[in-house]
Amino acid sequence: MSLILRRSLIFIALLIGGLVLYSFWYGIKADRYEETAVPYLEMALPKLTSWQYEQLRPLLSPTARKDFENEKLQAAYLLFSQLGQLKSIGKPQYITDRFESSAELGDIEVIDYQVPLQFDSGPAVIKITLAADGKSYHIHHFGFHSEIFASKTTDD
Repeated sequence: MSLILRRSLIFIALLIGGLVLYSFWYGIKADRYEETAVPYLEMALPKLTSWQYEQLRPLLSPTARKDFENEKLQAAYLLFSQLGQLKSIGKPQYITDRFESSAELGDIEVIDYQVPLQFDSGPAVIKITLAADGKSYHIHHFGFHSEIFASKTTDD
């Protein structure tokens, strides 16, 4: 067997081994939150999509509450109400996690999820960031993606 072929096979084997290890590690990290963050999301998403800030406020992290004092952010939240009433929640998909420091909560773990949702107006996806302070979860950031918003901007 030639030297180039042997080195190529070793490289491919190492590449495949690395991908397998990464996939295994990613799955372990996602499973870590299956029993805590996913039930929290299932409880919090109906309140978040009620489009009533009074129901959302207790779920927000202190940083997010401070951000919601901005009138533009409140207007954006009300704009999301064009999606209508929440009909169903799909399976939350873990994206990533990291550690950060918050003035109000101290050291926190920040976990990103993507969740497919079904509304009166059609499907949407929420990308949501949770802040975990060791005792509980808080909604740190969120954003909706839906075709309804794209069609509204092209109709005008």
